[in-house]
Amino acid sequence: IGASGTGMKLGTIDWAIMGLYFSFVLGIGFALRRYMKTTTDFFLSGRSIPAWVAGLAFISANLGAQEVMGMAASGAKYGIMTSHFYWIGAIPAMVFLAIFMMPFYYGSRARSVPEYLKLRFDEKTRGLNAITFALMTVLSSGISMYAMGLLLNLLLGWSFTLSVWLCALIVLLYITMGGLTSAIYNEVLQFFMIVFGFLPLVLLGLHDVGGWEGLKAGLATVSTERGFASGAFSQSWAHMGSPADNPMGVEWFGMAMGLGFVLSFGYWCTDFLTVQRAMAADSMASARRAPLIAAFPKMLFPLLVILPGMIAIVLHQRAVANGFMLPSKADGSLNYDLTMPMMLAHYFPQGMLGVGITALLASFMAGMAGNVTAFNTVFTYDIYQAYIRRDASDAHYLRVGRLATVGGIGASVAAAYLATRFNNIMDMLQLVFAFVN
Repeated sequence: IGASGTGMKLGTIDWAIMGLYFSFVLGIGFALRRYMKTTTDFFLSGRSIPAWVAGLAFISANLGAQEVMGMAASGAKYGIMTSHFYWIGAIPAMVFLAIFMMPFYYGSRARSVPEYLKLRFDEKTRGLNAITFALMTVLSSGISMYAMGLLLNLLLGWSFTLSVWLCALIVLLYITMGGLTSAIYNEVLQFFMIVFGFLPLVLLGLHDVGGWEGLKAGLATVSTERGFASGAFSQSWAHMGSPADNPMGVEWFGMAMGLGFVLSFGYWCTDFLTVQRAMAADSMASARRAPLIAAFPKMLFPLLVILPGMIAIVLHQRAVANGFMLPSKADGSLNYDLTMPMMLAHYFPQGMLGVGITALLASFMAGMAGNVTAFNTVFTYDIYQAYIRRDASDAHYLRVGRLATVGGIGASVAAAYLATRFNNIMDMLQLVFAFVN
């Protein structure tokens, strides 16, 4: 059913797996609907989430489209050095957040990071942060939706409009019904879908290239073909003495300070999208454990999302033997963005293909839901209540939160169409982050 640009054909069982997943996602929202009685329930999960659930949601909210697709693409383009985005660019900051920042966030009883900034500094700081963060979440969610629309058009033959509106409607329904709690429990489900969807892909790919030693030998050939030392794609630190010596084009000081200090601490310690999951925990101890629990799988995620890209570039280099080739762009360069779907199409039979595509859909929806729940909280508490109507009832703010969810997803859809005007979605994403930061 439905041949596509990747040569992928889905069987009835694949569609059934996707349908079952969507049913579970909506069922969780429907089951939680009766518990959403106050704004604390809707925006903060009643501060009742266990540490392990908050920890898995913490990492899953970050596993959006850019993460899964982008890291596989970077694995093919830069090799094992991409792992620095995890081991240098995430883990230290997550540990710092758990030990030093969460006592401030959770202990202040602030409902959001902008509200904490009001307590720490003043109302002007809160307003600026709330407005810029709300803008960033909408645009980031829109970029995820745009990438998903392109991907589903390629994989399933669905139109861009159908893909965007269908997934937007599903996310809208389960967040409107179940609030942050629905998003968190769906993110836990999405975490396991991503693991079960991509782990077999890595094992099959490693077996195909001759294990780790075979992969290193293949990457050595790729390295020399591109003018680098033979270990440039398989050694993470050895070739960082000069930017000219490695495919990423950075040296160790820039990596350690730029990524490991400035960008990572700026993101992991202050971004409300992820911090919100820890702030919903049932106690101070759970709030501090959540980033630490998330850090353990985060250390292993390069194996799931970067290794497929490294395997793909070796398979591409040996294309005559195995028939696997990455597609090219109009300018003749390789289209690394399609690494993950091309690997799924190459390795997975019917049934497994449904699991793999559902894992990709889960990653898109996790990122989208994370942005939307952060947006509706910040809009309601830090913009509407702070500047538009200060002394309304709790029930009124709950209605505003649900309307903000509708408005946020509508704005995200508009941003997805805006993204079509950019020839590179990373250009748009970097433009947004540059302005906001």
